[in-house]
Order: sequence, then structure tokens, then C-alpha cells
Amino acid sequence: MIHMVSNPKMSRSEIDLFRENFSKCISKDFTQEEKTVIRVNKERMSKVAKEIISNNGGKNPILGY
Repeated sequence: MIHMVSNPKMSRSEIDLFRENFSKCISKDFTQEEKTVIRVNKERMSKVAKEIISNNGGKNPILGY
């Protein structure tokens, strides 16, 4: 099980990067290259999820159904 850190230590640059990425997500202000990377990652995640579910008899091993 993955343990969550309720208050992770972050440097000032990490905080600034997080805020920048968060504001981009909210405003959906991505460049064409970023949109392409996001689309490719989504497709890859979907493909992997389908493979995992098909390898487990149609059940999601994490959710149990």
C-alpha cells in the first residue's frame, strides 16, 4: 500500500512549478506539443489498463470487480 505524506517537503521551485502546472490545467492553456504528449500518455494508460483487465479475466485487480 502506498502511504500518503500529508505535508510533503517541497522547495520553492517545486511549489512554483506546481502552481504553474495547476494554472495551466485550470485554464487549459497548453501548447500543441504539450497537448500531443498528454494525448499520447492517455492512450498509453488506457491501453495498459485494458491489458491488465484482460489478463485478470475481465476484473480490475485494484477495485476487485
